[in-house]
Amino acid sequence: ELARRESQLRQRVQEDSIRTAQEAEQLALLAEERRRRHSVERRLVADRETQRQEASAEELRRMALLSTIYFDYDEYKLRNDKILSLDENVQKLREFRPEDRILIEGHCDERGTVEYNLALGERRAGAVKSYLGDAGLEESRIEIISYGEEKPADMGHDEQAWSKNRRADLKRTEL
Repeated sequence: ELARRESQLRQRVQEDSIRTAQEAEQLALLAEERRRRHSVERRLVADRETQRQEASAEELRRMALLSTIYFDYDEYKLRNDKILSLDENVQKLREFRPEDRILIEGHCDERGTVEYNLALGERRAGAVKSYLGDAGLEESRIEIISYGEEKPADMGHDEQAWSKNRRADLKRTEL
């Protein structure tokens, strides 16, 4: 009787040992599967972030390629020597997504009153908007704003600086 019980006990211990080994193996497989999934998720997140950064970098490159349009003193008429720049901008703006909006910022040099320069900056931005509209861009996508003399490109107080400040900047904005 004692031998039979010892045999049964050994058999249970062996079965428990086998079951424990199988459970440990299953846990190891589950842990490995979790690690693989986590690794895949990390790669997907990293890939998405890389794509987002590449898209942002591409957008910045496109935006940086938009030419600034310069104006003569106290003028808002487009200069003939800037028409080519405007045409290049039109081509680049056509590459933007249809839902993107275009902001044209009108700027002036420091000469003139604040009110006068705000109005002149608006006329400059408006002239560029009209040109873009005539070139086939939807004017409903285009907004204008005037900063007058408030955001100079060059802080100098001479003709060289002023000529850089009499401008219209084109920017892409999102809804």
